[in-house]
Amino acid sequence: MIKMIKALLLIIFLATFTLQANSETSWITKKSDKSDSEIKIEKKEKTENNKKSEWIKKKKKEEIKKNKKKFKEKIKESKSWITKKSKDKIKDIKENLKKYKNKDSLPKAEFYFAAIIEAKENEEATYLYGYVNSDKKSEKFKLNNKSYYSKSDGIAFLDDGKTTCVVDSQIGTFFGDIMGKVVVKCKNKLEMAGKFTQTNNAGKGIEGETNKGNNVEFEFYTSKKLALAKLDSYKVDTETLITRSLPAPRNNKNIKLEPNGKYYALLIGNSKYDNWENLVSPQNDIKEIKNVLDQSYKFEKIIPIYNGTKKEILTALEELSLITTENDYVLIYYSGHGDVKAEQAYWIPKDGSKKWGQDDWISINYIDIYIRDEIKAHHIAVLVDSCYVGGKFKGLNLLDNMTEEDSRIFEKQLIGDLNSRSRSVLSSGSTGPVSDTVAGTNHSMFALTFLNLLKEFHKSSIPVNLKSVAWNMDRYFAGSSQRPHYYHPPTWSDGGGDFIFIPKNNLQ
Repeated sequence: MIKMIKALLLIIFLATFTLQANSETSWITKKSDKSDSEIKIEKKEKTENNKKSEWIKKKKKEEIKKNKKKFKEKIKESKSWITKKSKDKIKDIKENLKKYKNKDSLPKAEFYFAAIIEAKENEEATYLYGYVNSDKKSEKFKLNNKSYYSKSDGIAFLDDGKTTCVVDSQIGTFFGDIMGKVVVKCKNKLEMAGKFTQTNNAGKGIEGETNKGNNVEFEFYTSKKLALAKLDSYKVDTETLITRSLPAPRNNKNIKLEPNGKYYALLIGNSKYDNWENLVSPQNDIKEIKNVLDQSYKFEKIIPIYNGTKKEILTALEELSLITTENDYVLIYYSGHGDVKAEQAYWIPKDGSKKWGQDDWISINYIDIYIRDEIKAHHIAVLVDSCYVGGKFKGLNLLDNMTEEDSRIFEKQLIGDLNSRSRSVLSSGSTGPVSDTVAGTNHSMFALTFLNLLKEFHKSSIPVNLKSVAWNMDRYFAGSSQRPHYYHPPTWSDGGGDFIFIPKNNLQ
């Protein structure tokens, strides 16, 4: 009996060993179907993908760290203007925090706002809405014969039905426009801070961040209906906004756009000055930008101005106003010296005096008049690489793959941008100096980034709106004291569209 059991165990062992051997042989045979060169390529691609993934994670961590640092600076600065609230005010705030969690029941207020807290990796976007009223005890200031209170406060609600927040803001004038700062503090220890521009009945956020490093985008209106519509729009955009969280797909020659008008560009590069220090980058920048636009994008006419006098620059603006129609798309690019006097910004032409007062600087008011009244274009985008007005380049953050459905959504969004009126500005900085050249190049940091973006989008056959250019550019300026600014000047009557650079392959 024992011998039979041993024999049976031996048979089972041999059968098991044979099955394992056959299985391993089968696996080895399948593996050996691939050549050594194919295996090496796969390993190389895997290594490159891992490196790329690690680089993206590193850049995201750097961006989050940068946002947190900026947030701390804003909170520290806000302590100088956020005043201690009275007992009655605190009581009123507490009562309102309990009452209005339902967005449709928000009380009558001066302004209503909507915001999106953009998601980081492995997060979901968060939405915010609320209202603010002027603090009648704050100081007043005047603009265009109208008085404004310098401070406001209000209530905000996260769109989770339970989290409440307190809002404080301060406003003032900047280059003839109303600009302000806002701080939001929520019950769940979430805090937000940012800047904004404001017209009489609307405003748009700039540089919004949370204490956790997220970007925040927000807008506000005198109309509750418009604010809530914007809230809904943010939610839709979270699902479809390829150019914000996932800037653009590769190899999308199937995306075809049909502009109603023609594209024109005025490129101004002032390197040589009669009375100011000469610059290296401006002339080189616009020469290369012109080459890229000529080769890769269909522009009906490009007007280059090298080392332009005031008369030459204004004559070129006049030419634009004569050749463009209400259906056309206009790009204006200025690179050169700039300065500010009495809160008025100026471009400095080649023949500009060193000191203000000779009437040979170009006031931004001139540009403003041309854009508002003279150049009758559907889209106008102004790019400014200049001090006081307004590293090596690494790879663009693009998607390697995109489904047909994603492509259709992306195309639909671009068509919406193309069909709506647009007036926008992208500047290389705000109120401080900006760099002339990047080490090892004869281009400015702003122009080098812009050029590489245009080249990469063309190479990948991707139409790109200016918002995506600004978003990508902001990532590449990480760690730099210089920070690009993208905005829609309130007086220019932007219609919600965006200027789109369309590679020749993507034109219908």
